[in-house]
Amino acid sequence: MLSLNPQYLLLLFALILFCVVNAASQVITIEGHVRTPQGEPISDVRIDRLAKTDDTGHFKIAVDFLRYWKTLWIDKKGFVPQIVSISPTPSNLDVTLEPEKDSSVSDVPRCSATKVNGSRFVGKFLRLTVPKELNFKTGVDTDYIYYHIGYSKNGKTSWLRGGLGNMYGDAYPPGEMLLALQHYSYRRTAVGIDWRGVTKDGKYWRYLGAPSFFDIYDYETDSKEAADLFDKILDGVCFQSNTRL
Repeated sequence: MLSLNPQYLLLLFALILFCVVNAASQVITIEGHVRTPQGEPISDVRIDRLAKTDDTGHFKIAVDFLRYWKTLWIDKKGFVPQIVSISPTPSNLDVTLEPEKDSSVSDVPRCSATKVNGSRFVGKFLRLTVPKELNFKTGVDTDYIYYHIGYSKNGKTSWLRGGLGNMYGDAYPPGEMLLALQHYSYRRTAVGIDWRGVTKDGKYWRYLGAPSFFDIYDYETDSKEAADLFDKILDGVCFQSNTRL
């Protein structure tokens, strides 16, 4: 019967453990440049939540969790936001940003204390006025507060979802969500970006994005009636604070 030295077995176990830990913590590095269509470097470009470009348009990201990411947002005001695929992960990534044709920013008005009869306020900072006849539920998860507003007709309910918290969302929709769209448009606001479009299977979609310390809202529905109602609610969003940004 084959007998192995206990010290050899211990050394072999330590080597295997080292390889597993090292593979799990392997740092992924992506670097590149962001330029205009004319080849001019663009500084201060946001590379998702991870980095910004320097004066030469260069950026470098080196983190271990990139292995789990499939896309990166590349954006700066004055240019069209771009979603880029990083699956498979490229070591070099050069991006060209197109100038925005419309660089205007939509204001978000300050909220009034006056409540419309038959309605409720939803949201903490970016507040919505919602008819009380709509379904409503709210709750608290580990990292965020959520609120769901439902419109029901013919036994089917469409939902306008909202939430607030560091893990709830961002000014940019998840990359996989955007790539599932047939077409989309966006509009910059005083607090983020308002996205809307149609999915590849014909559903109406909207994402009212903002930094994670503000409320974020979105919906996806195949009901034009529900989409129109949700749009009316979202178009009436206001900013609730004693201090304007």
